[in-house]
Amino acid sequence: MFGKIGNFFNKVQVKTDAFFQVHHNNQHHSAHAQYPPQQGQYPPPPEMQAQQQGQYPPQQQQGQYPPPPPDMHAQQCQFPPQQQGFFPPPPPCADQFQPQSFGCKNQNPYYNDKRKSAFQKFSKKAGKDNHNNSIYFDHLEQSNLKNSFHKPEVKRITVFHNNNIIIGIEVTYSTLTDNNAATISSKGNSYSGFVQSASIELSFGERIQEISGRAGDSIDRIKIKTSKNQVLEVGGFGGQPFNNILDGFHPTIISFGGSTREYLDSIYVIYK
Repeated sequence: MFGKIGNFFNKVQVKTDAFFQVHHNNQHHSAHAQYPPQQGQYPPPPEMQAQQQGQYPPQQQQGQYPPPPPDMHAQQCQFPPQQQGFFPPPPPCADQFQPQSFGCKNQNPYYNDKRKSAFQKFSKKAGKDNHNNSIYFDHLEQSNLKNSFHKPEVKRITVFHNNNIIIGIEVTYSTLTDNNAATISSKGNSYSGFVQSASIELSFGERIQEISGRAGDSIDRIKIKTSKNQVLEVGGFGGQPFNNILDGFHPTIISFGGSTREYLDSIYVIYK
């Protein structure tokens, strides 16, 4: 009798164990089916770790916080763009074919401020006087006019040209005591060819009020206008235009200066 009872409880225990084993497996399967791995889950489930294995750096997931740090090396190696071939870029310089002011290099030893005073001023300079073989001139410094008690004044101007370029100038000066104190010519020293000339003579009280023209490496064209509307304008149309180099109202010119080579390369005046 007791043997039959023991067999009965053994069968009940086996069925109970089988029932709980099936129930546990169903719960585990249902939990994985209902809650799949979520994006941004940390730590990620084993199957997502298997997918990301071998990625460096790991792929950023949507909603990741904090975001990955910036590439500091790339930021430190960025330099501002520079002009090709120059560091730093060269400063701008005034056009050498215009009246030479604004700090461009000036080599004419006569064109300086040492002789500048309230009664004697330098005009702007037109043309180019820094050629390697330039010959400089200044009528006041290169003649006995600088020793005159009375300042000279321009009486007559002659311009030599070939219809394309200016070859040189010749100026006659007068003083209070000498109507023909000096005639000084400044022309290119190696030009050969047909040369023309044009002149303008100033009457008593007449002043030069404009000297303008065109210039490149040399003076291509020159225009001289007086206070009594006399105009001398000769030369060609090369180079670039330059405006009136004189300042003031009807100044009195006491000297011409500049430089030559084959042609007249530059020009300025001293006035009071």
